Amino acid sequence: MEADTIKQALYAKGYSFAMIGEALSVGANVVSGVCHRRTTSQTVASAIAKVLGKPVTEVFPDVESYSKVRLPKGTARAKKQAELIHLLAS
Repeated sequence: MEADTIKQALYAKGYSFAMIGEALSVGANVVSGVCHRRTTSQTVASAIAKVLGKPVTEVFPDVESYSKVRLPKGTARAKKQAELIHLLAS
């Protein structure tokens, strides 16, 4: 989606860049920067997509980093590590 289309879709749902920025503790300029592809933020892009009810890859199909699989962190990583150890032990 183009930045203006994203902005219009957010407005249609009653939200603005400023409101999303405040909810995420970032400036409206960061949200705008993500929409205009001047910067990337998985957190901001995911929030925008969630508000619009679409997958992040549909809202930002041209931003490769949003479609990459993320490796698990924390307890999810520990669980995957345990699975790997079990797999390699057999």
